[in-house]
Amino acid sequence: MSYVRVRFAPSPTGYLHVGGARTALFNWLFARHHGGTFILRIEDTDRTRSTEEAIDQIKESLRWLGLDWDEYYRQTDRIARHREVVELLLEKGTAYEAEGAVWFKVPRAGTTAVEDLILGRVEFANAEFKDFVILRSDGTPTYNFACVVDDHDMEMTHVIRGDEHLNNTPKQLWIYGALGWKPPAFAHIPLILGPDRTKLSKRHGAVSVLEYRRRGFLPEAMVNFLARLGWSHGDQELFSRDELIRYFDLEGVGSSAAVFDEAKLLWMNHEWLKQADLTRLANLLAEYIVQEGVATAEEVAALGRERLMRAAELLRERNKTLVDMAHAALFLFSKELSVTPEAEEILRPELAAPLERIAVALEALDDFSPGAVETAVRETLAELGLPLKAVAQAVRVVITGRTVSPGLFDVISLAGKENVVRRLRVASRGLRERVK
Repeated sequence: MSYVRVRFAPSPTGYLHVGGARTALFNWLFARHHGGTFILRIEDTDRTRSTEEAIDQIKESLRWLGLDWDEYYRQTDRIARHREVVELLLEKGTAYEAEGAVWFKVPRAGTTAVEDLILGRVEFANAEFKDFVILRSDGTPTYNFACVVDDHDMEMTHVIRGDEHLNNTPKQLWIYGALGWKPPAFAHIPLILGPDRTKLSKRHGAVSVLEYRRRGFLPEAMVNFLARLGWSHGDQELFSRDELIRYFDLEGVGSSAAVFDEAKLLWMNHEWLKQADLTRLANLLAEYIVQEGVATAEEVAALGRERLMRAAELLRERNKTLVDMAHAALFLFSKELSVTPEAEEILRPELAAPLERIAVALEALDDFSPGAVETAVRETLAELGLPLKAVAQAVRVVITGRTVSPGLFDVISLAGKENVVRRLRVASRGLRERVK
C-alpha cells in the first residue's frame, strides 16, 4: 500500500480501557507497518461528558504503551467546518431542520452494504433506520456526522475500529454519498470477551490501561498481549515491538471475538520481565518498592546500586509483576517480617541452636558474597553434623518471611549481614523461649 492514513478517535468521557487501547494499537501498527500516518483525534463534541482530565489520561495511556501519534486534532476546533458541511446538506435537500436540530434523511427503500476488510460484506435493510440528528440544537455536531467530515478532510484511507460501530457505518456511508465523497475502507475489529464469553467488564479486567501500569505490568507485555487479542502470526506468542510492526496487517485479524485471559497476560509479563534490561528493571523495582510502601526512596537509595541490580535480577525469576517483585524485596530492608502460619510450622524448637551457630559464622565474615556465605553455612553445618536440607527452609523463612525465594545463599548475601544476623538471632531466641 503506497499511502495509509489512519486515526484513533476516542471520546474523552472516561479512562482508556483495554478495548480502546487495542483499537489504538491496531491502527498504530497498521500505520507503522505501511509507513503511513497515525492520527490521534479527540472526539470531544459532547460537551456535557467530555473532560480535560480524560484527554490527559488518554494521552498518558498511549505514551505509556509507546503509541506515538504523527498528527493531533480536537474535534471541537473544527465545529465551524462541521456547520459549513451541514449547510451543504441542507442546500442539497438531504438534511432538514426540526425541533431546533438538523436531521439527515435516511433512504427508506433497499439495502446498504458495508464491504468490511475483516467481516466481509455486511448488508443492512434501510427500512430498519430512522432519520438521525447531525447537528444538535446547541450547534454541536453528532458523532456519525462529525467523524465523516473529519475522516474526509483528514484524508483517512482506512477506518479501523471496534465492531460496536458497525451499525453506524451505513449512516456514515449515506453522508459520504450525499456529499459525493469517497469513503475510506472500513475494518471492524471483533469484541473482546471475558473468559466466561460474556462482554468484557471490570470484573474481567476492563479497567484503565494505567491501572495495569500501577499493578506492575510492563508496557511491552501489555502491547504484546493487546496485539494477540484477535490477531495472530502463525503460532508465535511473544512479539517485540519491531516484530509487531513487521508482521501486523489486517489479514491476520480474525472475525470472531477475542477472549481476555489475565493468566496469559501475567505469563507474558513474566516473560518480558525476564528479558528486560537490568538497569531499567532496577529503576522500575525501586519505583514500585516506594509505590507499594515497602520502603522509602531514602531506604532504597541506601541499598546501593549494585544490590538493587542484584535484587532485580533474582526477584524477576519467580515474580510475575513489578508489584510482586516489590513486595518480595521487603527482606532487603531492616523491617520486621511477618511470617505465615505455614512458614511458622517450619521453625521447630530444635533449630534454635543451629540458627544461632549460623548467625555467629556469618557475623564473622568480611566477604558477604554468595560464595563466602555458602562456605560459612556449610562448614558450620558440617561441625554440627547436619545436612543443609535440615535447616535451609528455616533459614529462608527467617530471612525472607517466605517459603519460596531465589537461591538461599543469594538471598542471604543480598539481605546483608546486619539484617541476616539479627533475624537469625531473634528467631533462635524465640524458639528457645517457646520451649520454656
